[in-house]
Amino acid sequence: MPALPHGRRPQPWSYAALLALLMLGQATSAIPSPLYFLYAEKWDYPPFLTTVIFAAYGAVAVVAILVSGPLSDRYGRRPVLLVAVLLLLAGLAVFVFAAGPGHLVVARMLNGLGIGAIVVVGGAALLDVSPERAARSGTLTAIAFNVGIAAAALGTAGLAQTGFHPLLLPYLADAFIALVLFVLLLVMREPHPSVGAAPLGIPRPNVPKEIRGRFVFAVIGAGAAWAVLGVCFSLEPSIAAHAAHVDGPFFGGVVIAAVALSAACTQVISARHPARTVALVGDSALAVLMLPGWPASRPATPASSSSPSHSRAARTGSPSAAPCAT
Repeated sequence: MPALPHGRRPQPWSYAALLALLMLGQATSAIPSPLYFLYAEKWDYPPFLTTVIFAAYGAVAVVAILVSGPLSDRYGRRPVLLVAVLLLLAGLAVFVFAAGPGHLVVARMLNGLGIGAIVVVGGAALLDVSPERAARSGTLTAIAFNVGIAAAALGTAGLAQTGFHPLLLPYLADAFIALVLFVLLLVMREPHPSVGAAPLGIPRPNVPKEIRGRFVFAVIGAGAAWAVLGVCFSLEPSIAAHAAHVDGPFFGGVVIAAVALSAACTQVISARHPARTVALVGDSALAVLMLPGWPASRPATPASSSSPSHSRAARTGSPSAAPCAT
């Protein structure tokens, strides 16, 4: 890949700004998680709809992942990232003015498009800005993802716990940070050295035969991990709060933050070990550690179903309301 002339190279702060953007993307994805039970109480919708809202995000994020890379190769990293941040802001605006669960689906889809593009193009831009730090960039990106999730979950849950505009302030705070990064992208010099050279088209997925077995092994493990993470972000906050007999959203935010920070620490430690060993240990640990959650997923007894806390949890995703919702 040709290098950019000295006068056209990205500014020294570009690397940090791109890392912050990657962190913002994952933070934006985590903000609604501690708030779903508030939405469910407000509009009285079933737990299944929470999973639909969450799944809508993942579906469009896949589309953005497939499309945004070729677009950024053709037209540059900056234009695609600018559009991605605008999609984030549009999704946040829909959250702020939401009048029903359908608006939550639209908001999550807009955010999914933006975040999917940020993950792909932001990571590529990091390599453009500092190709000599390719290995370190992968570790820093993983840490940024999880720190962003943890910070957003704790911050959102803390604001919601106060009861002061819980469905407004978290989105406004996130939008402010997004606007700051949008301005930085506007003044950032294009990091991609070959804009316009690449043909425009969606790459056809292809796995070489010699690594197909390892690829399938990795996909199964990663798919299982992301499935568990999806449950954690959508239904687990209300399930955990109900199982621990804790009222309010803060405990759910702590649960999400604990998962994210544990993942960040694990990624730092596991970088020193062979990938296959790490995958085997991670898959086994995932299966074993899910077992303690089984008692919490069992339906509650009839004696407890008349309590106010039980009826509230039942509307927000408790296992007694929908044990198979996950």
